[in-house]
Amino acid sequence: MDIFNKLKTLCNSCVLHLQWIPSHVNLKYNDIADSLAKEGTTMPQANVELLTYPELYSRRRAFANIFWRHPPAHSWYRSEGPGATIHFKGDRKDQTALARLSSGHLKTLRFSRGDKKFNICTKCNMIGATPQHLLDCVALVYNDLLKRPDFVLEVMKVSDLMDLI
Repeated sequence: MDIFNKLKTLCNSCVLHLQWIPSHVNLKYNDIADSLAKEGTTMPQANVELLTYPELYSRRRAFANIFWRHPPAHSWYRSEGPGATIHFKGDRKDQTALARLSSGHLKTLRFSRGDKKFNICTKCNMIGATPQHLLDCVALVYNDLLKRPDFVLEVMKVSDLMDLI
């Protein structure tokens, strides 16, 4: 009951379910698991020393170094330009709009309880204006964004969708 009361005070905002599961009752391979567990407790334990801050820092830095050497699998990492850029010689505002559209970080993007929320599409007034929906709404595909960015930008301007990007 002491454990139950402690769990109950820890879980004030959630529902707590306890379920009794019988042990050692006609479970297949249970005897083998028990004997292996007993054997493991009789083995000598390795002497584990606590790591110092410099050792922890060094291990974490090595892990981060290995992790960042492998590029992510995002489609925009596979584009042909240096630094995965879109080849476009427009002004800064247009370049920013294309970068937002290709990366999915639209200026109308909001987060609510960990979920992405997009404004309603002003062209069809039905669906959230995700980058994919905006391209679908004007009958374009993501490849058009990489191959013909100036055309995509013109279509978005003519369709009056630039306020969502």
